[in-house]
Amino acid sequence: MKIKTAYLGEIEIEKADIIGFEYGIPGFEEEKEFVLLPIEGNIAFHALQSVHTEALAFIVTNPYTMIENYSFDLEESTVKALQIKEEQEVAVFTIVSLKETIASSTINLKAPIILNTTIKKAKQVILNNEEYSIRHVISAESLKG
Repeated sequence: MKIKTAYLGEIEIEKADIIGFEYGIPGFEEEKEFVLLPIEGNIAFHALQSVHTEALAFIVTNPYTMIENYSFDLEESTVKALQIKEEQEVAVFTIVSLKETIASSTINLKAPIILNTTIKKAKQVILNNEEYSIRHVISAESLKG
């Protein structure tokens, strides 16, 4: 199927690649279908693009490539909601807030997106951990890895 995207124009996607957010993303509860798109020339970041709203796309990244010792336990309700059976089927993404430079941009460690890669079901969760910020600065050091 063809969709219009915020960054890549009109593209063809496979229905199997659509990620379902049963309750949407906080602030965008009506948006329940997204697709994860690579950003050309940048392996660290992806666009989480709404399937139905062209202008709605979040830049996301794998926090483990940028933050040492990022760790949390998923609540049982999230494990059940996403039908997670094994740790290997889980992918974690954080939303990036872009600033003038990548090194001054921030990522939201407080509310990661949890994706069951097997069934393409996802949910943004709020961590009950005070050491993680919604505006963690991406340092130049973290971009080297």
